[in-house]
Amino acid sequence: MKNRKPRVMAMFCVMAMLLVLTPLIAACGDKATPAPTTAPTVVATPKTQVTTAPTTAPSTTKPAATTAAPKPVATTPPPAQPTTKVSVTMGLISDQTGPTASGSMGDNWGIEDTFKWANETNYVPSVKFDAIFYDNRFDVGRSINGYELMKTRKVLAVWIQMTGAAMALLPKATADKIVVLVPGPPKVLYPPGWAFSAEASYADGTAAAFDWIIQDWQRSGKPGKPKLASLNWDADYGYSGMIANWYATEKGIEVLPNEFFATPAPTDVAAQLLRIRDRGADYVTSVGAGAPWTTILKDATRLGLKDKMKFVGTANAIESESYINLDKAAFEGSYFVHFYSSLYEDTQPGVKWVKDMQVKYRGESLNWMRNEVGYMTGKIFVEGVKAAIEKDKVAPDKIDGQALYKSLENNIRNLDTGGLTGPLTITPENHAAATMAKVFQIQGGKQMPITGWVKAPHLTRFEDVKK
Repeated sequence: MKNRKPRVMAMFCVMAMLLVLTPLIAACGDKATPAPTTAPTVVATPKTQVTTAPTTAPSTTKPAATTAAPKPVATTPPPAQPTTKVSVTMGLISDQTGPTASGSMGDNWGIEDTFKWANETNYVPSVKFDAIFYDNRFDVGRSINGYELMKTRKVLAVWIQMTGAAMALLPKATADKIVVLVPGPPKVLYPPGWAFSAEASYADGTAAAFDWIIQDWQRSGKPGKPKLASLNWDADYGYSGMIANWYATEKGIEVLPNEFFATPAPTDVAAQLLRIRDRGADYVTSVGAGAPWTTILKDATRLGLKDKMKFVGTANAIESESYINLDKAAFEGSYFVHFYSSLYEDTQPGVKWVKDMQVKYRGESLNWMRNEVGYMTGKIFVEGVKAAIEKDKVAPDKIDGQALYKSLENNIRNLDTGGLTGPLTITPENHAAATMAKVFQIQGGKQMPITGWVKAPHLTRFEDVKK
C-alpha cells in the first residue's frame, strides 16, 4: 500500500500533460477538419407537386419563411406546328398553243399570279389556292375533255376562255354544280345561272360603245344619224356584240349590214372594209380581240379609211401592247371600250398592284390589259371563298361549288379594286361583276383614257344576228 501512492501520482501527472498537449498537436496537423461541436440538424423538406422537370439542381439552402415562390423562368416556346390548309382549286380550260393563245395566256397568268399573292400574304388563312391548266387549243371537243379531267380533280370552278366551249359546257357544269367563270359571253351569263364574270358581257361593252358613238357624233355637229358597221368573226364570240345592235337603233344610230370574217385570226379583211366604205359608214365596231383587231386596223390604214371613219373596239380589242408595237401607225387614233383601267394609269393603287405582280411573277410590267381580266377573275374567286368562310360560316373543308355560288351571288357587293375597275357587284339578277366602263384612244402608241368611268347599259335582250 505504501508503494502504490507514488504510482497513482505519476498517472495523474501523465494525464495532466496529455490534456495540455492535445490542443497543440491538433493545431499543428495537416488541415484537419475540426469535429463538429454539436450534432447536425436535419431539416424536413416539404413535399412539392412537380409539373415540369427542374432546369437546375435544387438549392440546399433553407428559404426564409417570408420568401415568395420564385417566378418561372421565361423559356423559348417550341416552334408552332404548321396549320394544315385546305386546298381549293380552279381549273383553267383555255388556248395555250392555238390561234388565240396570245390573249388567253394573259388570263391564265393573271389568275395564277393572284393565287400566288393570296397564298403568300395568307389572305385566307385556312386556304391554299391552286390552279390547274388544260390546253384546249381553241377547240370545243378538247374543252369537253378538259372539263371531264377537271371534275376528277374536284375543282370548285372552271375558267373557260372560249365562248363556244363555255356554251357547250355550261349545262354540264350546272348539273355538276361547278361554277363557270368566263370573260363575258352574254348568252352564257344570261339568264343568270352557274356562270359568272369579273367584267361585263360583250353585249354590255358594245352598248357602252354605242353610247359614246352617239355622244361623239353630237359633239361633231354633223347632221343626220351616224352610220354604224360591225365587222366580226362568224361565230358565237363575234355575234356577242352584234346581238346588241337593237340598242344602237334605239339610240338613234343607223345600223348597216353586218360583215364577217371566217377565222379567229384573219389575215385580210380588205373586201369587207371596202363594202363598209361603200355603204358610207361613219363608225366601225368589232369585238375582235387582239389578232383580228390588228388586221382590221392594218387593212383600214392601207386602204386609207381611217380618216373617213372611226374604229371602235368593244371587248378586249387591245389585249397586249405587243400588238400595237407591230404597227403603231395602224393603231394610232383608234378607240376601244374596256371595263379596266389602262396600265398607264398607275397612280391608281389597283393598277400598281397589277404592275407590281407582273414584275414579281413575270419579270416585267407587261402593259397588257387582257392580263387584268385574269387578275380580277382570280380576285373574285378568292373573295368568294373568303366570304364563304367568314360571312357564310362554311368550314374550309366543306366549301364546294354550291357554297361558292351562294357566296359570289350574295357577298360580292361594291368590291373596291383600287381603281383597276369600277366597284364590282354580283347579284342574283346579274352575274357580270363590272358595270362601269371607260373609252380609250391609242395616243403615241399608248392606251390612254378619254373618259372617266361611265355606267354601262345592262342588256338582257338580244336580237338574232342578221347575215
